[in-house]
Amino acid sequence: MEGPTSRAKGALARTIALPTLTPHFHLPMPHPIPRLPVLDWGTFSGSRTPTIPCLLSQPRAGFSSSGRASILLALEMLNVGKGDKVLVPTYHCPTMIAPVVARGAEPVFYPLDQHGSPSLSWLQQNDCIGVRAILVAHFFGIPQRLSGIRQWCDNNHVRLIEDCAHALFGSSEGRPIGSWGDIAIASLTKFLPVPEGGCLVNNLPNQPVPPLHRLTARRQVKVALDIVHTSVNHGRLHGFGLAVGSLYGVRSLLKGRPGYATGAPQPIPGPGALAEADGFSIDAHQAHGALSLACQWVAKRTPRQRIVAHRCQNYLLLAQELSHIAGMRPLFPSLPDNCAPYVFPLWVDIPDPGYAELRRLEFPVSRWDRLWPTVAPIAGDSGIKMSHHVLQIACHQDLTRAELQVMVDTLQRVYAPMQVSP
Repeated sequence: MEGPTSRAKGALARTIALPTLTPHFHLPMPHPIPRLPVLDWGTFSGSRTPTIPCLLSQPRAGFSSSGRASILLALEMLNVGKGDKVLVPTYHCPTMIAPVVARGAEPVFYPLDQHGSPSLSWLQQNDCIGVRAILVAHFFGIPQRLSGIRQWCDNNHVRLIEDCAHALFGSSEGRPIGSWGDIAIASLTKFLPVPEGGCLVNNLPNQPVPPLHRLTARRQVKVALDIVHTSVNHGRLHGFGLAVGSLYGVRSLLKGRPGYATGAPQPIPGPGALAEADGFSIDAHQAHGALSLACQWVAKRTPRQRIVAHRCQNYLLLAQELSHIAGMRPLFPSLPDNCAPYVFPLWVDIPDPGYAELRRLEFPVSRWDRLWPTVAPIAGDSGIKMSHHVLQIACHQDLTRAELQVMVDTLQRVYAPMQVSP
């Protein structure tokens, strides 16, 4: 894999140092830096076929409304319900756990090593009575080795749900990502310029996918307008602003209207008030909705090689520029050949209060620090530590060089105020 060009290296080599954290520093950009992909004139450029496998190209892949919805659908297909257990990682987003609880099953947390891989020895040493399924994720878009987990599942009659929410592209041990699990799920919003969307790969030929209900025409129009408006709001689609402003006036009339023909939200039971917080609940009716036609069109028509190439290049640029800053390190300094990263995972020794400042600055970063209430420490586990120390920095294909420069400068300002780059 080729590294960054010399021009790119020079463009990102400059950093700015301040003696103290600057609480009123603002990003010198006319528009917010997008945390996720956004539609632009270059979205449909390049080769339609990527150099590495894409989960959407698998023959038994189908669309859903979100990655979270895909997990719920997968659990329904496996008939997981009350009294069953589902193994889930200690490092997680609550959207990974909410579908398990919504089905009435018990999430049982398993430990991870320092790179986010499941502890196979822990699985082998603990009984799996009542365990119906295990959720294993390719965190950050870095493919996990799954042959050992696959064998453990087969030996113990446990279904493997392969979580590819971070990994729409790639292969593991010679097999395409998404082909290891009995069912695989993915998220479109992390790799494509769409406001919603998921994918479900059914590798169980005799197990049908639950039926999905159609969206209303109003909802279809709203989603299509959201795609374009988000792009313009981040300074893309230059010259298209006036037209979008007029269209968005129509969209505003639709705001707050229901998007589905029938049904009502069905939040999960408990735990306590957290069930109402974002990520800790799931709308079961919406989860059974079809993906909008606009999102399907973008998912099918967007050339994919540009996504792979730009993400790898941006990742390597960030790795080069952030590796020398004291107190932080890339979780993965390099990339394996067959992957397209979702984010750049950056380990920060003392992440706070810097993380709050980054969020205030609308820096494109996230952190999985809102763990499910029942997760508990496990000896040798790195998952809970990762939830505090690992920042997920955007590296998607639609970031400009100027935005990458600002991101590097901002991290330097916030986390290394006393260090001056040579």
